[in-house]
Amino acid sequence: MEFVRSLFFYLLFYIWTIFYFVVFSQVRFFSKNFTIKIAEFWSVSIMKLARWILFIDYKVEGKENIPDKPFIIASNHQSAWETFFLPIIFTRSVFVLKKNLKNIPIFRSYFKKLGFIYVDKDNGFSSMKSLLKNASNRVDNGVYSIIIFPEGTRVRPGEKKELSSGVSAIYKSLSIPVLPIRTNSGEFWVNKSFIKKRGRISVKIYKPIMPGLNKEVLMKMLEEKL
Repeated sequence: MEFVRSLFFYLLFYIWTIFYFVVFSQVRFFSKNFTIKIAEFWSVSIMKLARWILFIDYKVEGKENIPDKPFIIASNHQSAWETFFLPIIFTRSVFVLKKNLKNIPIFRSYFKKLGFIYVDKDNGFSSMKSLLKNASNRVDNGVYSIIIFPEGTRVRPGEKKELSSGVSAIYKSLSIPVLPIRTNSGEFWVNKSFIKKRGRISVKIYKPIMPGLNKEVLMKMLEEKL
């Protein structure tokens, strides 16, 4: 049954996604607010498909910890599920993405319009400088949160990976809080696996880490939570 449900989900996922973004393909003519609403509606629709077909639901603990001023979201990354979920809870947010995701068909025009930030790991100092400049620009222009996956890639449940310093650089440069978030999505939305498992994903939102800490302390706190 898991195979059948997964097959049905992916069939609807791709048909719906292609249809939806073809209909709204002229994104360059849309206002940013309208583009945000389009993207949010799509994310909500995917989460509903996951609930109805895959029987994958979620519960969130710690919503009261979300700051009322701009902040950085530092989340662990076990599957693609986080990319659907986070924009629903955190409206007017932007992702920090790897440069190679810049040219994904269908989505690239939306990524550009929404102001997503790209990093090039092969271009060290220049990439970091661009990251900080773009992060500052987004906050100055009304972005509520900057979403970054410090692990840099999807990591299986139970595994650990060294965290990248990008989150620390933004934290220090912009002097804004970091909100650690941990999910166990990989136990159900299994990474690189066609078959998804029914269950309830747990999302833990920790108390924000306020500005002023040095890099070593910040990264140690994130390592303990993520």
